[in-house]
This record gives sequence, C-alpha cells and structure tokens, in this order.
Amino acid sequence: MRRTSLILVSGLLPILSGSCGDAPSVGGQRLPGSAGSLAELATTVLVGLAAADTLRLEGVRLTEIEHNEMVWPELPASAPEVNYPVDLAWKNIRTRNRAALSDLFGVYENRKLQFIDAECRGPTEAFESFVVHTDCWVTLERDGDLIPPQRIFKDVLDWDGELKIFRYYEP
Repeated sequence: MRRTSLILVSGLLPILSGSCGDAPSVGGQRLPGSAGSLAELATTVLVGLAAADTLRLEGVRLTEIEHNEMVWPELPASAPEVNYPVDLAWKNIRTRNRAALSDLFGVYENRKLQFIDAECRGPTEAFESFVVHTDCWVTLERDGDLIPPQRIFKDVLDWDGELKIFRYYEP
C-alpha cells in the first residue's frame, strides 16, 4: 500500500506526453493538465483540496472546450433526436461542479491528507475516441485517520491514457 503525504506538497501536475486521436496537442498532451494514472489524478485532487487550490482542481477537470469539442460529439445526449444543447450540458456540469467544490473544501481544506488508493467501481463506457471510467472512489487518511472510501469525483475521462475528471462529486 503506497502512501503519499499531500499537505504542503507542490508541483504535482507533471507535464506528460502522449498521443491520442486527432485532437490538437498542447505541450505533447491532447488534454493539458491530465494525469497518467488514477492514483496520480487522485493525489493531485487531494493536494488541491487540502490547499483549497481551485486552479489545481480545475486543471485536472475537463475544460469547456475539451467537453464541447472533443467529448460531447460522441456522447448519446448529443444526438440530434435528443435535442439537448451542449451549452446547457456544460452549464449543468459547471454549476454542479461549483457546488461540489464548496462542499469538498468544507471537509478537506487545511487537513493533512494522505492518498491510499483510488478505483472506479462502475462499468467502463467505451466511445470511439475515449473511455469513461464510472463510480470512482478514493481511499485516504485525513489528519492521520483512515476514512472509508470517498466519492470525491464521479467519472473520469481516459483519452489514450490521459485522465481528466468530468466534475467533482456532490453528495
């Protein structure tokens, strides 16, 4: 079992390189700020939560452009017969994400957090260009106490090994 101390740790968003699809690349990444593993993603999130670092937390979450231009066109909700506009979908994600972060800061801000494990327990949904891992849980220690697995983020996009969060989880 690997433990990573998270409080006062800086620079955990490494610059990764990868190759995926036809999406434009920034610094070798199709999804800038993405993580190379679920453990790396969860560790970065815990560092951001402990420090109430919204920039770090937003950095590992899909941007509006990534969602609207890369992901949305392949989702079932984007089908013309569904008639669900992308701007409404993004507004919903953004609103729920803000509420979730407010709740999460109340639980994790200024706490000593240690990453223990991360797993996505739900089904994996495969699309043409990416995979979505669902029902994700993080096991951690908070202030030295092991706590049961937590749903801090719900779904993770995997674009050829580059992982990003759809939105943070709101209870």
